[in-house]
Amino acid sequence: MEEISRALEDALAYRIAKTVRIRDKWLYGYSIAATTLVLFYIVVLKLGVDKAYLEYEPVSGSVKLDLVGSSQGVNALEEEYCRNIKCRLCDEHDVRYPNTDTLTPLVTTYVREARQRRVCGRNATECPFKSPFQTILWDDYLVAGIQKFEMRVSHVAQAATFFFQSQDPMFRGDSRHMKGRLVARKGNDVVSLKEFPANGQADIITIGEILAAAGLDLDDNIPGHVRPIRETGTSIFCHIRYFNDYTIIAPSKHIEYEYELMAGPGVESVYEPVHLGVAWTSPVDVEERMMLTRRGLKLVWTQEGAIGRFSLAALMVTVLIGLLLHALLLQVGNFIALRLLPRRKVYKMAVEEEVEDTGGGGRFGLSPAGATDRARFGDYHGEYGAIGDGD
Repeated sequence: MEEISRALEDALAYRIAKTVRIRDKWLYGYSIAATTLVLFYIVVLKLGVDKAYLEYEPVSGSVKLDLVGSSQGVNALEEEYCRNIKCRLCDEHDVRYPNTDTLTPLVTTYVREARQRRVCGRNATECPFKSPFQTILWDDYLVAGIQKFEMRVSHVAQAATFFFQSQDPMFRGDSRHMKGRLVARKGNDVVSLKEFPANGQADIITIGEILAAAGLDLDDNIPGHVRPIRETGTSIFCHIRYFNDYTIIAPSKHIEYEYELMAGPGVESVYEPVHLGVAWTSPVDVEERMMLTRRGLKLVWTQEGAIGRFSLAALMVTVLIGLLLHALLLQVGNFIALRLLPRRKVYKMAVEEEVEDTGGGGRFGLSPAGATDRARFGDYHGEYGAIGDGD
């Protein structure tokens, strides 16, 4: 019965942390290293680099594209790629497809104009051919000087919820009043290819600069294809990324952006039939069409990124993580001291001291230590001294 009572008292006992100083140079070094590591992780990496005191909202926005330019000033006879296939001088109306505002325009580099005639009657119920139209004449050509054409880009972006809550203009902006740059990745490095100042004008990026940023050359081949990109076409994904955490103390009051381009897989082509009408003759009718095949660079534009603002909750979470990491590392030190060091039994006895409240029998209502306990601790560095490493 007494053992059960004792076990119940132990279970209901209140436990409080006790500080025991252990004069061990290795444990002291571990403590300093653990504290330094936690401070470096929280202050430098989380707060300084990752800006862990910010909360972020993904951006929303829109993009307006306008392809302009012509082959003016280009001599087709001097262009290397014009030797195998003839080149034609064109303007933006020939090159842009579709000829409307879109986020996925096709910049034409190769065109085939095929004149086709219907070989199966318009009212026929069956046709032995794969297509009821067969090509009778065709003409292929390349667009001369396509690298000199320009893409004029205008876009707006905002953190809609942040702006609605605060009405602060720092959470929205347009490209005409923001700073930006065209970047390319060279291995692990990001290289700036072109800067765009906040000058109130649309950003102008030539097709040649788009190809350079995507790491493409029109005269190279896509894997699995024999003909060059100029004749097969390909896709380029154009990412516009927004951010405002580029300053040492974030967020900045001004949003900035980057164009980052990535070459896509496969080829890109568009088939556009233009019917030339029907000639009613006897005994059969004749119908012809012009099949226009376009190949080129399909530019797929997207907006991404996030806008940040200061958050006390995010800061407190980061600090709490640091405190928990520090406490965990200290527990590792305690484990080493109480389980692995040679004098671990002595350290454990110093930590696990029991004090019973006798209702005022001692100082602060605690019973004084017994003679055995006083003698045990007096053997080291005095009644309140530190425990040495056994020297």
